[in-house]
Amino acid sequence: MDFQKEAIKNQEKILRQFAEESGYNNISIYADNGFSGLNFNRSAFKRLNEDIFAGLIETVIVQSISRISRSYLDAPEWVNNICGKGVSFKSVSNDLPDTDVDETINPLYQLINDYRIKQKRRNRRTK
Repeated sequence: MDFQKEAIKNQEKILRQFAEESGYNNISIYADNGFSGLNFNRSAFKRLNEDIFAGLIETVIVQSISRISRSYLDAPEWVNNICGKGVSFKSVSNDLPDTDVDETINPLYQLINDYRIKQKRRNRRTK
């Protein structure tokens, strides 16, 4: 089994465990193995959106916000959009607080993004 498949398998295990421990029992996994997170043009992500907008999903649980998108602009916008539809968003890694209030996402995510950028710059300088 290659590294990418094993990583996705491990993420699914973590998400299932978190969901079950949090009392969620109707769990669906949307995984886009082998697709870039730099855009939303991914089949499972499209299915996720369709299910959200059809009213089939109450809560989206991700390991990290980066699993939605690698774009620091697109990810919070997407989260705001689903929260506006009444869908809660939870991040297992706690890189964002559990929320269903869209006004909290952008400022908090911007702080996280700023911190990450500073860390990357600091890491580049030490190499």
